[in-house]
Amino acid sequence: MPETPSPGSKPIVALVMMFSAITLMALTALIYTGVVPIPEETRPLAALLVGAAAFADLLIGIWFFRKGQSS
Repeated sequence: MPETPSPGSKPIVALVMMFSAITLMALTALIYTGVVPIPEETRPLAALLVGAAAFADLLIGIWFFRKGQSS
């Protein structure tokens, strides 16, 4: 039978998601500035996509944090 996650695990998941968002934001900056070797014509699109993933991680992390507070 699958185990149900404990209520205390939600803040941990939220912290991991926030750390992931920060890491992806740093990667976005590195892509946009040209440190990561991506062709110049695709650089803005790649930065936009990674930035969108960072924003999604941030929103999911906030959601987990709020769910952990209400439990």
